[in-house]
Amino acid sequence: MRDPLDLLHVYPAEPGFVGQDETGEGVYDYTLPDGAVRAEGGDLMLRDASGASEERRDLNMLVSWAGHGDAGTLSEQLTDSLLSTLPHRQLASFDADSLFDYRTRRPQVTFSESRFSDYRGPHLDLYEVRDSQGQPFLLLTGDEPDFQWERVSEAVLELIDRLGVQLVVVVDSLGLPVPHTRPLGLTAHGNREDLIEGISTWAPTAQLEAGFGQVLEMRIDESGHDVVGYTIHVPHYLANGKYPQVAVAALEYSGAALELMLPTDELRESARLVDQDVSRQVEQNSEIQALVARLEKNFDEHAGTEQRSLLVKNDDAVPDAEELGAAAEAYLRNQSQD
Repeated sequence: MRDPLDLLHVYPAEPGFVGQDETGEGVYDYTLPDGAVRAEGGDLMLRDASGASEERRDLNMLVSWAGHGDAGTLSEQLTDSLLSTLPHRQLASFDADSLFDYRTRRPQVTFSESRFSDYRGPHLDLYEVRDSQGQPFLLLTGDEPDFQWERVSEAVLELIDRLGVQLVVVVDSLGLPVPHTRPLGLTAHGNREDLIEGISTWAPTAQLEAGFGQVLEMRIDESGHDVVGYTIHVPHYLANGKYPQVAVAALEYSGAALELMLPTDELRESARLVDQDVSRQVEQNSEIQALVARLEKNFDEHAGTEQRSLLVKNDDAVPDAEELGAAAEAYLRNQSQD
């Protein structure tokens, strides 16, 4: 019988392993504590009770990848933010040659003088990360597979079972005709009503082009495991570039659902700069001003007023970005005390 994890290459952690940045360079002055997951004999398994920290809770998993459903370059910004600021180690990677169509999405390579270097091929990687409070979680990130969606889904389900994953959160983004001058909306989905009820600003019944994220979420749901997804709405005229606001929103919603403290400070500062730049460009173009005005009118006519936030009580208004960050900290402090 075929092993679902045949697609995985496992990386055992070496003694004294330190955190690394997105380029693989060790840059941290701390050692990652013994992880919740251990690699042995090419397999990944949950560390037994005698080897685990007493503070460790059940593992959860955050999923985000570039490809279909990545408006505003959500995945790259989210992953860079997590791996550049939090202790982490790479647990495994999927077999790129069997999952990706190189000719459809040609990788980048650098040519300098007479040599080629810095080849950047597609990848799909699994990390163990610790949040700002030392809580471990799994991060599955990289590029959306072109092939073997069902086999990758089987592998993820096997990891969920083997590592005791309690909740999977899938975050992605969608370009929609909404104005940048209004709060980002989202569509919440999944089988945990407490984490999705009353949150969506737009939840139509529609036939959609499927991405691997939707297929994986379906397979996790069908297997009886807890899974939720947050699809963030990005202004369509900003969807092709980096839009830090979408990564901030994704980290806030996923952090609240997973009860993790995730970093957003640098992304918030980038978002402020982007807002300023967009505002300047709008002021200089009357056609864009008219477009934004029409989008604002449509948004205000159809926006609901009853959206619930995961970070505040049901009878409170949805906060702005600054209030949201403070609410997240308070939320997680309360969770730790319960």
